[in-house]
Amino acid sequence: MVMRLLPSLRERRRYLAFEMLSENPIARRDFNRELERGALSLLGDSGASECRMSLLLFDGAQGKGRGWGIIRCVHTHTLETRAAIATICEVGGSRVAVRVIGTSGTVKGAKRFFD
Repeated sequence: MVMRLLPSLRERRRYLAFEMLSENPIARRDFNRELERGALSLLGDSGASECRMSLLLFDGAQGKGRGWGIIRCVHTHTLETRAAIATICEVGGSRVAVRVIGTSGTVKGAKRFFD
């Protein structure tokens, strides 16, 4: 039997909506690898693990142009997560520019930034 934590004991989460400009299509795996690499180089092992970043949704700019995505993190480490996102300038050999559009407490709220 799996024991679940009570809602009052769970960590609160924030969802960061971002947009990305790229020269070429970007694979989800490559972007996730660069996000982890940026977090580790900027924050170190313990800092990156405290952020608990995970890439929830990702559209890798099919063709040239814009892509978007949503990253989940712990609510107390939102600024560190934004800084790690800002370090991404190249993914899979193609240049990218990543900009955080907004922060939300729910995935539904984060999706509203794309409308």
